[in-house]
Amino acid sequence: MQIKAAQEAGDDTDFGPILDEFAARVDQHPQTYRWSYRRDMGGCRLIVVDSRASRDLADDQRSILHPGDMAWLDKQMHGGFDHLLVGTSLPFLLSTGLHEFEAWNEAVAAGAWGERFRGAGERLRRAIDLEHWAAFQCGFREVAAMAMEVAKGDRGEAPSTVTFLSGDVHNSYVAEVQTSGRCRIIQAVCSPIRNPLPWSMRRISAFSSANVGGGFGRWLARRASVPDPPFRWHTIHGPWFDNNVATLETDARKLWIRWERGTIDTDGRGLLAGVRRRTSDRHADEDPKLELVQELRIDA
Repeated sequence: MQIKAAQEAGDDTDFGPILDEFAARVDQHPQTYRWSYRRDMGGCRLIVVDSRASRDLADDQRSILHPGDMAWLDKQMHGGFDHLLVGTSLPFLLSTGLHEFEAWNEAVAAGAWGERFRGAGERLRRAIDLEHWAAFQCGFREVAAMAMEVAKGDRGEAPSTVTFLSGDVHNSYVAEVQTSGRCRIIQAVCSPIRNPLPWSMRRISAFSSANVGGGFGRWLARRASVPDPPFRWHTIHGPWFDNNVATLETDARKLWIRWERGTIDTDGRGLLAGVRRRTSDRHADEDPKLELVQELRIDA
């Protein structure tokens, strides 16, 4: 606010020291600034959640969101919109197998298998970056309850979708929660610059998305006394390991998400502009330099 006010007044002071002090303060005390924000656009509400810099790491209340940020999110999560969109860099819903594996690891690192395995659980957590929502079960269950209440209409008129938008996991996919109402809870993931995974990790990702992978993860989690998730979900598309660009579009209670990948010119010019879409007449083919990978279409 200080910098904005000075700029509006025509002050050309060097604000570098002020920014440096601000950055140092929020790095040491993350709870002093909220990076999360909300935008209402037409019939949609977009909530962008800081799932990086505001974590609670106490064993008895681990959460990917600090209590202050969680309380703020709770106030933003309600119906009355065509679509409720929640942006979080780390996917809220992983494949069920990987979700259960991270929940098991969190429990073991907290002592569920005794002190003998606690250190090993913590080393494993750090070695392979088990740091998604699933590894913060307290916070995961709080947000899951919010999403279900929105979908059931307990927080105002239910939207057509509650859609979580994420990336940062080296692949792209779509997962859907099993719900009984008309509102669909979707996890859409696009990792546009995906840091290529070795084939071994790709096989693990595909395995964790399959039913057998989910069953193995659940078996492990139960061995560590992790409660069942508050709802069930499954991967409905993917995973894909290409460099994808995803586009989301809404029209009242309809929603489209397209995943497209670039093509490489033989002349070595690299990624070419253009788009090829497969939806309706108003999305007629243009210069077809992007190949459609997948499309999710919801007609409410």
